[in-house]
Amino acid sequence: MNREQQAARIEKIVTTIAERAVSLPPGQRSAFILDEVEKVRQAFPQTYEADEGLRGYAMEFVDKMSAWVEARVHALETGASGEAKAGEGTTELKS
Repeated sequence: MNREQQAARIEKIVTTIAERAVSLPPGQRSAFILDEVEKVRQAFPQTYEADEGLRGYAMEFVDKMSAWVEARVHALETGASGEAKAGEGTTELKS
């Protein structure tokens, strides 16, 4: 697995965690995200044990993952509320 493949894999993990976090009440999200990122942190050394170079890159990504997940959650919420507002506006215009 090269760096690009690794980045794509981590992006998918970030998206999955964020999508799950959005379904939780806001007060539970941070703990959930930290727990999920810790699971990834524990799994990655084993996943990349055959390639120390990639393991180093993977751990750098994991170190930044919580912030990425939080940003993705915000983007998902903003997009969802924007779509809802746009839909409400459209409904009002049709009435």
